Amino acid sequence: MTINQAKWLTALIYTASILLGNLFVIWFGIVTFFGITFPAGAVWIGLTFSARDFVQRFWGHKVWYFMLGCTAITVLLSWQVALASAVAFLGSEAVDWLIFTLMKNRSMKARLAVSNTFSCPLDSLLFVTIAFGFNWPAIWGQALVKYVSGYLAWPTIDASERFYRRIAPQPEQDAPEF
Repeated sequence: MTINQAKWLTALIYTASILLGNLFVIWFGIVTFFGITFPAGAVWIGLTFSARDFVQRFWGHKVWYFMLGCTAITVLLSWQVALASAVAFLGSEAVDWLIFTLMKNRSMKARLAVSNTFSCPLDSLLFVTIAFGFNWPAIWGQALVKYVSGYLAWPTIDASERFYRRIAPQPEQDAPEF
């Protein structure tokens, strides 16, 4: 796989997870599973938080364009979910982006863990409140489900790191002088 293919693959995973998250909320609303109440799209959005960090690595600050494109598509299906998604993403993704950026000298696992720790609850609070009204069980449940689904990416991080080091452009070395 080339670096260009990897860039587009991460972007595809990121946008698909946003769109699937929004579609599941539109189709199924709030669900209760194993005693946990949450918006049905939370599983996909948890993956979005981890995928976003990989997209930022390849695309830099252009990660925002993918999120805005998904919001535009969601507006065609449900303006209320699109509004809730956009506000929640703008707030939580800004926190995630800032933490991920500030931690650039740390491991990918550390960056994912810390950025998700702060951004997931904020996203849950904003999204559930705007889409469904204040519903503490759904806010708490969404945050929990997003944490669990976001950490599903955890086993792939080491392999992704090795792959990234192999394909990422290396800084140019000074040519030896003769």
